[in-house]
Amino acid sequence: MRNAVGGCLNFLGWVDHDSEHEQSVLRALGAAKGHDARDELGLGTIRDSFADLFFPGLSTIQERVRYFLFVQWCCEVAARQGDPQRIIDELRRTEVLLIQRLSVLGAGEGVIGIQSQEDLERMPSEIYWNGLAVLGMRRAGGSRLRWARQIASSRDRVKQAAPIEDGGGSAVDIGFDMVRPPPPAGFPSIEGLNFGLDTDEAAFLRNRLRNACVDPVGRGHEYNLFGPFSAYRRRTSASDAWDHPRVSRLRPAARDLLMLGAAFSRLMHGAVILYNIRVAELMLPEGGRLDVRDAHVASFTTWRDRLSPADVDLVIRRIGELPTLGAITRHSVDPHAILFVRRWAERCLGPDTLLSDPRAAALVGDREVFLKGASGTSRITSRKARARWRGESGSTLDYRWHVARRCLNDLAAAP
Repeated sequence: MRNAVGGCLNFLGWVDHDSEHEQSVLRALGAAKGHDARDELGLGTIRDSFADLFFPGLSTIQERVRYFLFVQWCCEVAARQGDPQRIIDELRRTEVLLIQRLSVLGAGEGVIGIQSQEDLERMPSEIYWNGLAVLGMRRAGGSRLRWARQIASSRDRVKQAAPIEDGGGSAVDIGFDMVRPPPPAGFPSIEGLNFGLDTDEAAFLRNRLRNACVDPVGRGHEYNLFGPFSAYRRRTSASDAWDHPRVSRLRPAARDLLMLGAAFSRLMHGAVILYNIRVAELMLPEGGRLDVRDAHVASFTTWRDRLSPADVDLVIRRIGELPTLGAITRHSVDPHAILFVRRWAERCLGPDTLLSDPRAAALVGDREVFLKGASGTSRITSRKARARWRGESGSTLDYRWHVARRCLNDLAAAP
């Protein structure tokens, strides 16, 4: 994979036979791309560790839960082709047709590619590919091209095998669990296709989400929130996962980790706001707007007034657990990130002076410089980088709750 950044070409790739490495790269890309991916202070691995435990199989750019079935059905259509490239070409053609059928639903309904249509770069199959494996729907390892090669290889083996006694032959393995709800007749070339789930589809997806776990041997499954949350068969408008009506019914381990995630999100949001204040202040002599700085100061004051000592205490006591959680989800939590969080939490023991405390400002600024200074993209040290700033960076950590909530509401709407 190649991406142009700052005039230079950066390469991200893997050895074709190293499926475990490939899976980890695909999962990281799925998690990292999206509106929640801005990570000025290097909290991404901690954020993604929580998210992968709470809502395994989701990424920030997924839309509707029925796409898990749509993508598998598209793959089944494509798998009828012969050689790997024809399978890949047919998969794209089928997905474009899917986009066209869904586009009549209109903007805001979660249709992937509604604007780009046939020119879309990241097709639904790429966006949901890792999630299909986490949910146990996709059994074939690796990328879509690897999957296509496996189908072609399976078909060759079937052709070469002697017919079985009843005159038939062995079935071609298309790399998916075929115990799934069937697609509508004529899929995807049917009118009226939408995201509504029937009873069987909803039951199937509830079960898959409930049993999903990013760790192959099931470590961390007790933190999966889909099971208890999907049992709530009504629509939820909870702004955060920890505000869901079923939180009180969670098992102790899941509830305790969710409360730690909530405390971590609330506590570290203050560091993000302070970073915005620092950048805004550095820009004032360079033509920056005073009202931008003042808005961030007002946000910080609101955050400070709402900061709970219990949140600070909880993070300080349990911050040492985060590398272990990261290991379960195959995220390497940097010791520097843990040290930064600990030092920020300790500064927050006296929140009234945070805004005027040069050590707090230096802590946040130095963290960003440590992460981005060598590449020349630090807004603290580079005027050129500041010139590209749009007035705000980072956001509260919701651990992909906005995606999970829509999935849960889709499930709740099923008959």
